[in-house]
Amino acid sequence: MRRIGKLLAFLTKPEVYWRIFSLFLAIVFWLLATGDGTLGETERIVTVAVEAQNVPADLIVVDPPQSVRVRIRGLSPLLNRGESAVAASIDLSGAVEGTETYSVAVEGPLGVRIVSVTPQWVSVYTEELAEAVFPVTLAFLGISRTSGTMGIRPSPAVVTLRGPRSILDQVDHVVAYLSGDPDLLLEETFSVQALDAQGRSLSGLELDPPTIRIVESVDQGEE
Repeated sequence: MRRIGKLLAFLTKPEVYWRIFSLFLAIVFWLLATGDGTLGETERIVTVAVEAQNVPADLIVVDPPQSVRVRIRGLSPLLNRGESAVAASIDLSGAVEGTETYSVAVEGPLGVRIVSVTPQWVSVYTEELAEAVFPVTLAFLGISRTSGTMGIRPSPAVVTLRGPRSILDQVDHVVAYLSGDPDLLLEETFSVQALDAQGRSLSGLELDPPTIRIVESVDQGEE
């Protein structure tokens, strides 16, 4: 009790009291300035992308989940600062290949209350994660095929493709397009692309490595 009495005596000193009161007024004015002139709670709807978490190592998400609309509530200053920190996710730790529906979990920062989530469930399509090795084919764009260009090869000569089985099965060949000054080919790197049988580029695949270099071929007799 003695400690409480000393604390009250300290807080009621004029110089201490007015400092605390001034600080309180400053906080109130700040809340009014950043809260559109009101200290009351308000609601707001934000659109949040849903992150797929804990995806099994042998699966890949082919169609990402749709975004959700989240109704949040709190003081306007807190909403202004915290709405970008609202996060939505689904847990795929027990997922199997195919289309499954998952409950959306939403979290917000301190002072921001989650009122509702629409939709509360989202569907996700997963596929088996496959891998295959393809040789790299060189394609010349605007470069004449001379004896010099004939004696070059890609390095590395093969690349590894990873991605959904349905897309990987469409790959016919992997190509690197060469263009520019023929004398500088050995000094540059070139991107590789996965193409189907009609020569169309396929997306949704990871290429390792994504680029190759050009090196001069060495005849077996010279080795």
